[in-house]
Amino acid sequence: MYKFNFLRFFKNTVKKNKYKIALVDVDNKKYNFQYLDVQSDKLGTFLEKYKKDNHIIAIDSEKSLSTIIAFLACLKIGLPYFFLDIYLPKNRIKEILKKTRCKFVISKNRISFAKKIDTKKSKNIKKISYTSCSSDDAAYIMFTSGSTGSPKGAIISHQSVINFVLWCKDNFLLEKKDVFSQLNPLYFDNSVFDLYNSMLLGNTLVLIPQLDINDPSKLINKIQKHKCTVWFSTPSLLIYFINFKLLDKKKFKNIKKIIFGGEGFPKAKLKILFNKFNNKIFYNVYGPTECTCICSRYLITKKDFIKNNKYSKSIYAPIGSIAENFNYKIVDKKFEEVKRGSLGELILYGPNVAYGYIGDKVNTDKSFIFNINNFDNQRGYKTGDLVKENRLNNQLFFIGRNDTQIKHMGYRIELNELEIVLNKLSSIKETCVFYIKKNNKTYGKIISVISTSRQISKEEVYSFIKKYLPKYFLPQELFFVEDLPKNYNGKIDRALIKKKYEKKVQL
Repeated sequence: MYKFNFLRFFKNTVKKNKYKIALVDVDNKKYNFQYLDVQSDKLGTFLEKYKKDNHIIAIDSEKSLSTIIAFLACLKIGLPYFFLDIYLPKNRIKEILKKTRCKFVISKNRISFAKKIDTKKSKNIKKISYTSCSSDDAAYIMFTSGSTGSPKGAIISHQSVINFVLWCKDNFLLEKKDVFSQLNPLYFDNSVFDLYNSMLLGNTLVLIPQLDINDPSKLINKIQKHKCTVWFSTPSLLIYFINFKLLDKKKFKNIKKIIFGGEGFPKAKLKILFNKFNNKIFYNVYGPTECTCICSRYLITKKDFIKNNKYSKSIYAPIGSIAENFNYKIVDKKFEEVKRGSLGELILYGPNVAYGYIGDKVNTDKSFIFNINNFDNQRGYKTGDLVKENRLNNQLFFIGRNDTQIKHMGYRIELNELEIVLNKLSSIKETCVFYIKKNNKTYGKIISVISTSRQISKEEVYSFIKKYLPKYFLPQELFFVEDLPKNYNGKIDRALIKKKYEKKVQL
């Protein structure tokens, strides 16, 4: 295992690729590795004063040259950062800032919730004086949805990122000539793949803004113009292209590798994509945010679509074999290992497991395993994902979740978090939130059944939710009732409610 931090690795990359194009920004302007290195050196020297007080820096997640320079600068000096969506509801932003004790944000936008760092002052700094950081230091914080009604920030180390990049290089056949299409929002875990692999392996990164992603013609034209070779997104984006017949062989001719993850990709839709682009390499990937983006990958081949083969009964393609930097167990509810081929929860161990959740000891103790007597006392993470393992070749299949957490539109969502917010509305007595997704459909719906003390409108409920949660939490269907049914324990009968109302929902 290489004992590198980001600074050492990046400097070696810059040395070998000084004048190679490292970044294409949203305005199609190009910048080489030497330029990014010099500018991030200056900003790093300027930011080092914040390191001594153990600050964590928020970086505005709007894609731009300045965002990438800030990202590099923080990593160089060992100043942990997190990408912040400044358009989140203010209450959610406040919770994130409280958890991280963050007081400063690097942003070009006008903001009111934290002090803005004026990076313009760094332009006059010429002497580089900062020192390196340890490979065990925190590199970044990545936030996910929280089951307690607040977001959880996984702490990922420099060494974890280096391990991840080296594994990706070997397992995705990444080459120097590859050009990454940066499709994922920077505050979304999938962006780790694009950012770190391109910057550390000497590849070109093409920033694609959300406006272009919302306009398929602009997105395709940008990919074609800059000859992108690597595509990594959630299946939802690819399914959108399939449904609206937007996939053009000529315009996608430079794409060599299509990688997808973050949610299941139904094989019926995947087959359409695979048959249309059978000259490309397809990978299905899996990995919780708490385990540095990706921890397994599976190469899609023709055999995955042959009827009556060993994979035919699965709705989704396998998630593959676990990466070399991990050990794992599959356990039952008593935390005992199940027999191979049996259903159980996946527990991951190893140096790529996060240190825990920042400012959240309760959820850290609940989800992480420390000081164990196996796997050389490696940290463990309870994924909450139910899997099965093929007895012959150790391939894993994702079956579902063991709690209320779902994957919807590529995002991890805790349904309990939505219930907590809904129950804050004074006119709501009780609520039951569930998710339905039929096997032959490519998408699901969040459903909320609400008991109210007075008549309220759907618009009122949606407006209230938006004050606390991102838009992707919004239920697709709302049902209002006088009272929710209870079971013999006096608890809300969730099974009965789901059975009753899923019949009323069309997918």
